Amino acid sequence: MKKFTPPVPALGLPLRSWWFVAASLALFALTLTVGTLAKVYGSPGPDLAWDVDMIRERTTALTVLAMVVNNVLSPAGNVLILLLICLVLLVAFRKPLTALAFASTAAIGWFSSEIGKITVTRLRPPSLITHALIMETGHDSFPSGHTAFAASLVWAAVLVLANSRRQRIVTAIIGAFFVVAVALSRLYLGVHYPTDVLGSLLISTAGIVLWLPSGTGSSSPDSATRRSSAN
Repeated sequence: MKKFTPPVPALGLPLRSWWFVAASLALFALTLTVGTLAKVYGSPGPDLAWDVDMIRERTTALTVLAMVVNNVLSPAGNVLILLLICLVLLVAFRKPLTALAFASTAAIGWFSSEIGKITVTRLRPPSLITHALIMETGHDSFPSGHTAFAASLVWAAVLVLANSRRQRIVTAIIGAFFVVAVALSRLYLGVHYPTDVLGSLLISTAGIVLWLPSGTGSSSPDSATRRSSAN
């Protein structure tokens, strides 16, 4: 009998599905609480002060880099990135289920940020104070969609693409630098508060934790054996 190889490497987490649901709901509640408190007490205050401090760090090179991040990780750019990654997985590696798992995991984390935007409705930082380099207005500051997508992309890479503990650790470390860079670029441009990018990390993680049992093969190690014997 041919040994069954799951299309997505199992994480081997010894947890039942309801634990993921409970953890996800707790993270969602924490995120929305942080957003609501930040909306009420965060501006003016330390939250806005961080943005003002970033003005002193502006250089031509950093501005170009921040603008590139802003344009590449736009909503249209994010969709294109996911499509390209899935196309590579489908055509080059012939892994349709892996492509589906990656896209769904990243999309769930990214779209979860909309829950925060709709619920909290935080006004963007005052552009006259932050000297914002791009014009973004409206009550959609919390959380940052750019940062949420970056975090979700890294989560998807760690959970779906990495095949071993070592690969997951390396991917997570590199990904952390990427997420921090994206988060700082949003503050640098003057269009988000620090709590906005923090909320992005929390709420994208909440969405992905809820999706874990069905989306990324995160069942216990025995699940592969059970599926193999069933075949």
